[in-house]
Amino acid sequence: MNHNSIFSKTDAGFSEVKTRSQGFPIRLRQLLIMIDGQKCVAELLALQPDINELNKQLQQLMDLQLIVEQTGYASSAAPLPPPIAVKPITAAPAQQRVLPSTNSRQKIRRIMHMTDQAYLSNKLEFMLSDVFDAMTSYDELQFCIDRWQKALKEAGHSDMADAYLYQVKAVMAS
Repeated sequence: MNHNSIFSKTDAGFSEVKTRSQGFPIRLRQLLIMIDGQKCVAELLALQPDINELNKQLQQLMDLQLIVEQTGYASSAAPLPPPIAVKPITAAPAQQRVLPSTNSRQKIRRIMHMTDQAYLSNKLEFMLSDVFDAMTSYDELQFCIDRWQKALKEAGHSDMADAYLYQVKAVMAS
């Protein structure tokens, strides 16, 4: 694979992103989420800076028939879904505005903490420990999510912000 290779998700790839099957490695899942039929291998290096490891992961995803390499301008993969909006999660009606379960909040915190370490040099460390860990309301959760998204975008990681927001929304919906 060269730096200009572009990959698309197959139907099985879209299904894996949606269903989040147990035991699927997080690094492969993150890479699968980032593959959108537009980013080339060089752009995917932001997620996995080791080109040899990235090529290995791409090959694993191809072996699992979750992605295909595009040839020319035509894609043999399923059409891409519309991009995820990067708007704050809309407020639910008052009776539904409750915090997700403790388990779900822990998953959300792990996503935020991991991205804070990987892309923001622990810029949100105090927000996570002072606000997120002590939150008692949906509004506080929303504040943390909005601040996290803003920080990722300001640091030039809009694509990552979109991908990880998708994961947070999936956790909140479960």
